[in-house]
Amino acid sequence: MKQKTTQPPPAVRMVAAGLLAWFLPGAGHLYVGERARGITLLVVIALTFWAGVAAGGVKNTVNPQDRSLWFLGQICAGVHPLIAVVWSRHLTIPEGADPAGWISYGQTEEVGVVYTAIAGMLNVLVIFDVLGRVDRPELSQTRTGPARTPRRASA
Repeated sequence: MKQKTTQPPPAVRMVAAGLLAWFLPGAGHLYVGERARGITLLVVIALTFWAGVAAGGVKNTVNPQDRSLWFLGQICAGVHPLIAVVWSRHLTIPEGADPAGWISYGQTEEVGVVYTAIAGMLNVLVIFDVLGRVDRPELSQTRTGPARTPRRASA
């Protein structure tokens, strides 16, 4: 006997997909059944964000107090900037250490800030994309589908 799987109403699916897409970029696509796209987006946005943090240093790349406008872009990347803020708050420069080894200055710092904000802006596009894909009927069926018959050549 085949059991029916009940799906939540479309409005609930849309809200869930949007929140998942914001919290963890790519998770919304995984939720709606687009596994390859979801994994690709998850990896690309995470790599873009953390490459920016690696270039600019965690202490001042994601800094809500000093870079509040940039942080608005960064926070769109979901959980990544939240992790970076917590990490930077708990990271202390050892006594007698050169701060330049722990904090980036100049152009590399700016590149890091831009990378992290770009990751957030990319995720805004990902959120809009998943909201458009939530209730498309062709996504609820399998991707393979029935075999297509070849076209006949005209005489």
